[in-house]
Amino acid sequence: MSTTEIKNTITIHSRKMAIYLQCRGFVLINMKENLSNSFKVFLFSDTPEIREAMSDYKKDNRFHTFITRIEGR
Repeated sequence: MSTTEIKNTITIHSRKMAIYLQCRGFVLINMKENLSNSFKVFLFSDTPEIREAMSDYKKDNRFHTFITRIEGR
């Protein structure tokens, strides 16, 4: 991945938000280990549309109900 590509990406630390964005049609560019802990980070193209979807994430009760059922929590 080139430096230009990295500059045009947004790093997502939440697995659930990464799933949400993929469900909304955004393409996961890369997944990497977080250097400060054992969790993964998810890279997506940084666009106004993805920023809008990220702000919709907390308000999307249907998605949260769905993901909670799948995880069995």
